Amino acid sequence: MKRVYLLILCAFIASSIYAQKNASLNWLGYIRTTYDYSIVEDEDNSNEFDLLLATLGFMADINEYSQVFVFTYANYPANSGSSSRDYFGILDAEIRFKPMKNLKLTMGQFVTPFASENLQSSSKIDFTNRGFVVANSPAYRDIGAHLNYKNDMLSITGGVTNGSGMNTFDRNNHKNIVARADVRPFAGMRIAGGASIGKDNAPVDSMANNQKFYCGNISYTIGNLYTTVEGSVKDYLDETTNALYAYARYDIPIEMKLLHWVTPGFRYDFIDHLDSDNRTDRYTFGLSLNFDESKWLSMFRINYELVTSEGESDPADNLIVEFQMRFD
Repeated sequence: MKRVYLLILCAFIASSIYAQKNASLNWLGYIRTTYDYSIVEDEDNSNEFDLLLATLGFMADINEYSQVFVFTYANYPANSGSSSRDYFGILDAEIRFKPMKNLKLTMGQFVTPFASENLQSSSKIDFTNRGFVVANSPAYRDIGAHLNYKNDMLSITGGVTNGSGMNTFDRNNHKNIVARADVRPFAGMRIAGGASIGKDNAPVDSMANNQKFYCGNISYTIGNLYTTVEGSVKDYLDETTNALYAYARYDIPIEMKLLHWVTPGFRYDFIDHLDSDNRTDRYTFGLSLNFDESKWLSMFRINYELVTSEGESDPADNLIVEFQMRFD
């Protein structure tokens, strides 16, 4: 029933904005479908067709200073222990105010400005799964406010969030400070770093523990070749967790009516788990086929993930086939 109420609310907001003569409304969304074949040594393999993500949203320009962005999704809660895939929720619900050129204030629920892959849409990441750096980061989406200044060479963001994640109540006396800087010193080069400093979501303020996150990224593009390296560090309960990914992709243009781009890619990433000597390494081999001149709109890709771990359990390798369609 709550899902129905939420759908009605979103439809009402959208129709209200659309009814304004001075508002410009643009719809967007995408669907990601996959087939996943898991390979486990000395055990039974498993496979599954999945609706990985279905999204729908809109962006409304109220005037030259004011903008509304709402983004919703339908899938199932992670780690819920339920086999049900019927779930609806809000991803982003932002108001954006631009009082002057290059300066923007955002309030509401938004992607936390931290790691580089955090700021990439799920429909525009280079592999079917995000790197382990995202898992070693603060809440992927959160509720709060941040201020961003951006020009052709530099983007600086600073803000405050609850620190408890999206769609989560957090009425307490400690909030998280987040900051990110992104510099493009010359064509093709990008250097970025982020920090998040705050406390965990303990139910009693006096029991809350400090937690700090730091990340750094270097990316370089030359022609159709893109390379990037990013690492993150989590400091919590006198333990440090590290994660890193490095990958490269190459876009090959194809002069065909049906097929426009072929993109092979390779990624290596790892994560050291908290309170454990267990480290997980992953090698991802990817191939993407793009069926539109604009990349990401209609795409088919195959990823093979070779996963190793220093722990007692042997993680599964994964063969993932994905078909995605997006509209803007």
